[in-house]
Amino acid sequence: MGKTPTNLKVRFWRDPDLPGVEVRRSSYNEEAFRVHVHDAFSLGFIEQGRTTFDLEGSAHRASTGQVVFIGPHLAHACNPDPDSNMAYTMFYIDPALLLAVARELFGPEARPPRFPEPVVDDPRLAERLRALQQAIADEADRLERETLLVQALAEAISRHGEPGPDPGREIRSGGRGAVQAVRGYLADHLAEKVSLDELAEAAGLSRYHLLRVFQAATGLPPHAYQNQLRVDLGKRLLAEGMPVSQAALETGFSDQSHFTRVFRQYTGATPGQYRDSGRS
Repeated sequence: MGKTPTNLKVRFWRDPDLPGVEVRRSSYNEEAFRVHVHDAFSLGFIEQGRTTFDLEGSAHRASTGQVVFIGPHLAHACNPDPDSNMAYTMFYIDPALLLAVARELFGPEARPPRFPEPVVDDPRLAERLRALQQAIADEADRLERETLLVQALAEAISRHGEPGPDPGREIRSGGRGAVQAVRGYLADHLAEKVSLDELAEAAGLSRYHLLRVFQAATGLPPHAYQNQLRVDLGKRLLAEGMPVSQAALETGFSDQSHFTRVFRQYTGATPGQYRDSGRS
């Protein structure tokens, strides 16, 4: 899993007038992603082809024209079905922005929206998202871009969302605090070689219990979660224009080739493609 697809085409947009939004347009005909998570809420549509994607251990099918919802911190991997040249556009939305729109719709006490159906048929919403992506790519007037964004999020929430807490898993036996401790430890020692014994000590659990609780909570084992954190930091540094070689050092990878390999496994793009895409 995570090998380089032969027809990789990917472009990112980071619009300074739309903080909290990143847009990705990609096409693949081979498996490109490992299981990963995003801090952001993912909302997008399939332009062509089809995928059977894994979300929290369950398989979901999506094909041309359908809209996909993936909540923040939910483990998933979206790869094209065999012999399907899949192309899609995905928006990564800061959860705070989504909540702000929900509160405009339902009042200041509205809770963060969740989307019980990961795949829906909604041609109008898909067309709204297509228009938003095009407006961002064309650097259309700011008011037009802001209007399309708010309209798209409001339509998604009102037609497909429901109020409720974040749909993350509840952790039994006091495991929530242990998971938070491990997350914090990994974040604080991002560029270091961390041992399982160190994580177990930080969590106050045995190594085996820690592994079970952590993966149940995050969908990833600790080493994969550490790589995810490193890739997320790498994305931020690259978006600021840092050279790939320097970003590799800053994120704790042994060398640029290692950074590139892992970055591609988690994002489906090379660091250079990510850095050079879009507006910064």
